[in-house]
Amino acid sequence: MVPLATIVERVTEQAQAESSGEPDLAASLPGNQKKPSKKRLIITTVIGTIIMIGIFTVIFPKLGDYGQALEQLKDLPVGWVIALVLAGALNIFAYPFTVLVSVPGLKYWPGFIERQVGFLISCAIPGGGVFAVGAQYRILSFYKVSPARSAAAVTADAVWVYLLTLAMPALSIGLLMIEGRNTAGYGFIAVLGSIAVIISVIVIVLTLRSENGARKVGHFGYRMLNPIMKKLKKPTPDVEGALIDFRVHAHDLVTTRWKAITVANAVAQLTPYVVLVCALGGLGAWPGQLTLIEIFAAYSVALLLVSIPISPGGLGTVDLALVALLTAYGADGPTAVAADVLWRVVWFLPQILAGVASMVAYFFVQRRADKRAALAGVANDQ
Repeated sequence: MVPLATIVERVTEQAQAESSGEPDLAASLPGNQKKPSKKRLIITTVIGTIIMIGIFTVIFPKLGDYGQALEQLKDLPVGWVIALVLAGALNIFAYPFTVLVSVPGLKYWPGFIERQVGFLISCAIPGGGVFAVGAQYRILSFYKVSPARSAAAVTADAVWVYLLTLAMPALSIGLLMIEGRNTAGYGFIAVLGSIAVIISVIVIVLTLRSENGARKVGHFGYRMLNPIMKKLKKPTPDVEGALIDFRVHAHDLVTTRWKAITVANAVAQLTPYVVLVCALGGLGAWPGQLTLIEIFAAYSVALLLVSIPISPGGLGTVDLALVALLTAYGADGPTAVAADVLWRVVWFLPQILAGVASMVAYFFVQRRADKRAALAGVANDQ
């Protein structure tokens, strides 16, 4: 998960550096960023790729036979195929609303491009979230969204994704514990996740209430983190500065539209879960072998791993966790593997393709705008 302090810092730099003229997406893409270093980026990508290949070629076959999984995929009922297609389409359609609710007046197409390009960049490389933030900010600026509103929208989205990513595993595991069901050894996630969400909400409330509150919370957070970061030999994040920047950028937006932001982000986080349910339904694992809560628990814990920058898009690590949890909750190995393949094909692959198409479309629109501006400049000089 990209640290929130890093995201807020990145957005602040974008807002402060905003100048007249059309923003260029290229300045936000990986090759033109200052951090992380190119060497570190290459190393993490190589390591992530090796891990991904090892998981799919060595570990996965031990959990479920690929041949049996493919046979199951061939026998999917037509009704469930239709349900999968609709769920995948809903996932892509609903995703842009996470920015549309934060920027009233922004049309669907610019919101679609901003969201899908951000998703593509965040999944293309380990830790790509910080690059995605810069690209999203610049795309919003290109579509005439003011720096202040762009910063507020990107920052609020990062905070809500962070909260939901922590809250969903805690909720799902907690429900399993209440029902007395198997938690697959992840009961501690419910406790830690609940504590993290409660603390985060308290921090947000205190930060939004007053600047003095933001400074006090930030100073306390810095004091807590400083000894840990020194032992890790890494710089301590400027927690106080990050919270103040968050208050400056997102105060009005969060206090007036937090309900809409919460609903939009919850829908965006849950549509891939609907895809997974449809996949397991088509394979006969639901409602027979698994319950909706067990599927939700497996999905939310796996989603938590997406935020850990080990491999591009969480490929391999997330799939391993998802298959392992599904089998722990009662699904047989080949069915769990087949469900994971379906989930990736229906949820992940189309959204990556949508991101590629959106980036190409954005570059085309931007280049056309540059040509118009150049022609207008020539006409004015004559």
